Amino acid sequence: MKTLNALKSVFARTRRRIHGGSMRVKFDKRVCFIISAPRSGSTWLKTALNHHPQVYCTEYRLFGQFCEIWANDDGTRTPRITLDKYISDFSQYCEVQSLGIPSREFVDQFLVEWLNFLFDFSLRHSGKAVIVDKVTPYLNTSPLVLQSIRRYLPRAKIVQLIRDGRDVVTSGVFDWLKKDGHGSDRYAYFVEKRPAFELHRFFDDEKLDLWSRIWTDPIDAIVDTDPNVMNIHYEAMQQDQQAVLTRLLRHLGLNAASAVVAQCVEGATFQKMSGGRVAGDAVATEKVRKGIVGDWKNYFTRRDGEIFHDVAGQRLWETGYEKTDDWIGQLPERLVLPPNP
Repeated sequence: MKTLNALKSVFARTRRRIHGGSMRVKFDKRVCFIISAPRSGSTWLKTALNHHPQVYCTEYRLFGQFCEIWANDDGTRTPRITLDKYISDFSQYCEVQSLGIPSREFVDQFLVEWLNFLFDFSLRHSGKAVIVDKVTPYLNTSPLVLQSIRRYLPRAKIVQLIRDGRDVVTSGVFDWLKKDGHGSDRYAYFVEKRPAFELHRFFDDEKLDLWSRIWTDPIDAIVDTDPNVMNIHYEAMQQDQQAVLTRLLRHLGLNAASAVVAQCVEGATFQKMSGGRVAGDAVATEKVRKGIVGDWKNYFTRRDGEIFHDVAGQRLWETGYEKTDDWIGQLPERLVLPPNP
């Protein structure tokens, strides 16, 4: 009975906050979000920020109401589930009605209390002043991710990281070579390395369409006029990472002294993140694969360009990567990669 009364007391306090007009997590001014499509350089940016004395950068997977069982490279299978989805499913089995609280209200209260605990725990144990959460939304969840951030953390700042979508789909399909590439020509060429095998097309229609939509999903969800949103580009980071980080840190209200920024840059070089390779020295199945701009030009055929354009051509223009469709006509009908020895 004491436990039940204690739970009711916790829920009553949170309910008063909610019904008083405050769903906000109390740490929302100390939490920021980096939102991007996967394979856009967010891990690189996360690594750099974690070398800043004030920043704890991590990946929580808080929002999106997503759950799937994913195959791993080693053949095992594990669930990918966001926190809000777990809490929603948990609420169906814990008889919250006996507490006199509707399931939807329980989920909101549980999420607010858990986020407060998580952020407090992370700040205390990291000794840092600010949390930056790296978010690469699962496909078709970006609108809900943004909606949830604005609902629970309305004062949180957002950094939108954008990379040329053609490089994103190229890097993404490489990243999934072992996960879903079995039986494909690219798997035979890059993973099995079949002798004398020639690769004339890297993509297939299905994966190219999928990754094109993965790229546009978070871009479509973010409103450019939101004053809390700052846009940065992967290509600008490649050109002058120190300048980009300086602007980003100032946006977050953090120390952007040149020595501090240089420390961040030095801590996230391609050589350090790849275990000693230099940028351009590619390993097809590594997470840190190549680290260059424009690698898509080595793998796109004319058909690939047309498919990408149909799904994402408008966003390619709007994000400044092309001004016309002329790039498609310049692509080869098939790849001319050297055959495996």
